[in-house]
Amino acid sequence: MKDKLQESLIVLSVLKYTMEKDYTVLRRYHNDSDLRFSITNKMLIDISSFLNKWKRFRKYSRDIPEIRDTMKVVRPAIARLNKWHGIEGMRNTMLAHGYRDDNNSGRITCIDKRYFNAKVPKTSLEIMLLIQYCIHVSAIFIFKHGDREPLEDLIQRKNDTEIERGISTPEELKMELVSFCENALKLDPSLEGLLTEYLESVQKSQD
Repeated sequence: MKDKLQESLIVLSVLKYTMEKDYTVLRRYHNDSDLRFSITNKMLIDISSFLNKWKRFRKYSRDIPEIRDTMKVVRPAIARLNKWHGIEGMRNTMLAHGYRDDNNSGRITCIDKRYFNAKVPKTSLEIMLLIQYCIHVSAIFIFKHGDREPLEDLIQRKNDTEIERGISTPEELKMELVSFCENALKLDPSLEGLLTEYLESVQKSQD
């Protein structure tokens, strides 16, 4: 049981690290509506992952008294997260599965059901609060019950020695995109209007 707990804490540590990075970016660029839309959708996926992982900790609490004690500490945060019981359905259709609903034979998901009429957070500030709750609950459990090196420290050291396997400069990025467009135009000249506009946007983004 203890080894399983430590494995779960490692997974929680990775998720916590990811959520902290997303939260930092969103807080810094909160006034950018396009970025806010993208990051909050990513956050909802991570919140769903956290709630899925949390089921394991409920199982651990049955056999480990110390886990039950920690559960009491984080109960208000978990209660707030559980209010939004439509997050998993939104994640499994709109956010992660390309608007297909596997519970409905893969048909296009009903947005009213999964979003407008669903129990899901609809403001970026509420999503930021939920992410912070996930981060703090994870930190408390790692602090109270973890007995290994924090994985986020290991990840940071690995990032410092990143191996290059692709492009590494803005100019290379531009060249790759231009090459793609030029090849597409050779194969299908009717794309000229579309790809010319795309190339202009590439040029502006790299200037």
